Amino acid sequence: MEAAATAEAALVFDPSRRIDWTPHWHTDTLVVPWGANAAPGARRAAGLFDNQGRLLPEGHCYRYMAGPITIEPELPEEADTPEELPGKWLFGGLFYGHFGHFLVETTSRLWALEALEALGGVDGIIFHPKNQFTHERRQYKHLEPFFDALGLSHLQLRAPQSPVRVEKLAVPDPGFGIAEMAAGRPEYRDWMRANLGRDIAPNAAEDIYISRSELPAKRGSVVLESRIEALMEDAGYTVFHPQNYPLDAQIATYKGARRIVSLDASSLHLAAMLVPTGAKVAILNRGPSNNIEDYVRQFRHFAQIDPLRIEAVTGFFHPIGRRIIKRETHALLDFPAVGQALEEAGFIASASGWTTPDTATITAATDAIAARLDEPLGFFET
Repeated sequence: MEAAATAEAALVFDPSRRIDWTPHWHTDTLVVPWGANAAPGARRAAGLFDNQGRLLPEGHCYRYMAGPITIEPELPEEADTPEELPGKWLFGGLFYGHFGHFLVETTSRLWALEALEALGGVDGIIFHPKNQFTHERRQYKHLEPFFDALGLSHLQLRAPQSPVRVEKLAVPDPGFGIAEMAAGRPEYRDWMRANLGRDIAPNAAEDIYISRSELPAKRGSVVLESRIEALMEDAGYTVFHPQNYPLDAQIATYKGARRIVSLDASSLHLAAMLVPTGAKVAILNRGPSNNIEDYVRQFRHFAQIDPLRIEAVTGFFHPIGRRIIKRETHALLDFPAVGQALEEAGFIASASGWTTPDTATITAATDAIAARLDEPLGFFET
């Protein structure tokens, strides 16, 4: 086992090395999705206990290599009479409803399904729920099409809200995550590229611009993205709003993409799993955070594509008087710099239309964003 031996240890995660894990079952494992103890910050009390009542450290969930996002849970009172779950199960970690976190964290152990075939396969996948719901299926119902697209519709999914004792449970290392973990481990990359959308035909090859303009303003974007859309359409690109399409259509679009231009956004996690290795990708940084690093790293390791990284943020707008949340900003871009970078890299034929918008146009655009947020905006230089 390569995973950390203690609750607070860093995870061993080398994207160039295969995972040192031999498929095996833990018997009568107690899955505790919610501990009775509080956890600091974004961390969460949840864990797995073996049939002797000892914590299984390999059951900790990771977002970053530095340490787990889960801490050892105190057993709640209902642990005395947990639900009994017969059969063979894979532990999947935390189940996130947010699509980006779902892709990078919730899917991170699915690679082991192939290895477990040697032991007769599994009956289902059990997760810790990220949210507290009365009915557990609310946690994962909207993401069932993703499991279908992986050919896993025959498996049961569970995200129990109270302790469950599992007859046989496999607990592999995570193969994907955030920051350095966005590179993925070889088994995860190979399994996901081979299985995701394998029965979905690609769209005819086309150039696409992935847009955020129809997402809620609170999620952040850039000022005047509608102008970027118009310029990309003039260059022959199709403007694509992923959230408006069912998953199979998103998969078909990315599988057939010839060129992709996008702001840095969680939709790129899915694109990197599917895009042909010969495609070209350009990513525009959209704010003061460095999330763009994750997407660049993922495309390099998953698809052998070195994306064009465009850094053209001159500042950003954010509600006045509130703590700045980097992913909720609206960046102001240097339009001529973006156009020049796209032209020089062969994404567009000419940057002639990529001129600097006048002050009145910018003011009108930011006023519209402020109205959508119902908060006044301030400008911050980068």
